[in-house]
Amino acid sequence: MVHWTENEIAGIAKWNTLDCEKLVARSLKRMFTVFPWTHRYFEKRDNFTVEGHAKKVSGKITEVVKDVNNIKCNFTALSKFHAEVLHVDSGSFHLLTDCIIIELAQLSDGNFNPKVHAIWHKFFAVLVDAISKQYH
Repeated sequence: MVHWTENEIAGIAKWNTLDCEKLVARSLKRMFTVFPWTHRYFEKRDNFTVEGHAKKVSGKITEVVKDVNNIKCNFTALSKFHAEVLHVDSGSFHLLTDCIIIELAQLSDGNFNPKVHAIWHKFFAVLVDAISKQYH
């Protein structure tokens, strides 16, 4: 179990003040540009849009921000789906969360100090671990 300080929980809660769908859409576009092979999972999907996927991803992140002590439980089914049905390379999750952190830094108006970075890094490391759990 991950221990969260009050300061970390407060920092993570700032997610709820952002235009999360837009942030995740920019992050996905960044990931597809910087790491073009990550787009191959979506090329086969009918009706895929960055904005549509950003809505799903940001919605799930918003859900777990509200319950940071149960992130792993909240990702069990999604992890299994990504591993067994979609066959997404689990390394892609780390790439996406890195891109989200970069986008968060760009929105921070100079307030993205090392402590803030550490909070987001920890949060997304737990999230990536949770969504990667069902991989064999």
